[in-house]
Amino acid sequence: MSRTVIARSILIVGIAFVFLYFGIEKFVHPSFWIVWMPDWMDGLLGLTLGSWLSIVGVTEIVIALLLLIPVRIVRQVAVVLASLHLFGIVMEVGWNDVGVRDIGLLLMTLSLWFLI
Repeated sequence: MSRTVIARSILIVGIAFVFLYFGIEKFVHPSFWIVWMPDWMDGLLGLTLGSWLSIVGVTEIVIALLLLIPVRIVRQVAVVLASLHLFGIVMEVGWNDVGVRDIGLLLMTLSLWFLI
């Protein structure tokens, strides 16, 4: 197995793990995560922040699972969704420790685009 294949596999599993973990966390510990939901989303499309939190959690879990499906187009869709999701988070959170972490994750998802 080539070094590129190994690196790509580690990157896919790592990003999938992060998305799966945070997606599941939205359901296991919603009180930890609801505070990160922007106030402007409350009432958007008639949904509460709790409903949006569940939607975000499901979205993150779906992204993780799509990344693990070894079909190029499926992984490309997952990478685009992950990148857009992370971009939105970075724009909302701003420049702080959480934002820096998410910028790193965003750059990883963008680099994965070129590897798949």
